[in-house]
Amino acid sequence: MPDRHVRDIMTRDLTALSRDTALREAARLFSMLRVTGLPVVDEHFKVIGFLSEADIISAVAPRSRDRSGIFVMDFGEIARKMGAAGEARVADYMTEHALTVTEDVDLLGLSETMLTEGIKVLPVVRDGMLIGTVNRADVCRALMEDRWESS
Repeated sequence: MPDRHVRDIMTRDLTALSRDTALREAARLFSMLRVTGLPVVDEHFKVIGFLSEADIISAVAPRSRDRSGIFVMDFGEIARKMGAAGEARVADYMTEHALTVTEDVDLLGLSETMLTEGIKVLPVVRDGMLIGTVNRADVCRALMEDRWESS
């Protein structure tokens, strides 16, 4: 496998969310951009969290049973929560202190991190500031390109 790094495969798009972005807007961006998550940044583009599609789904479609396994019977309450979730803010549902990666991490290390942590998308940072993202599709493409080149 050639000596490839995050910088070689990352997407340099700086699309990100702020803490105050509404979940409805975040979901619209996910759909429009066909992404499974986006970094959350402060006013200086420092990564402060990450919002995934799973976070939005959990906010909008709460489980019909509680943790004890008992079904929740107040569907009116569930409907109210689902309506309010669209206006909720990213800050209420994001993963704080999200895992990030630097551009100098090699492909093997990146692959291991993504698999071990079960992560689909990682923000790429330089000095804590967002410079892009890398996702599983980027890794798969790079691994297949490396495989084809070596055959």
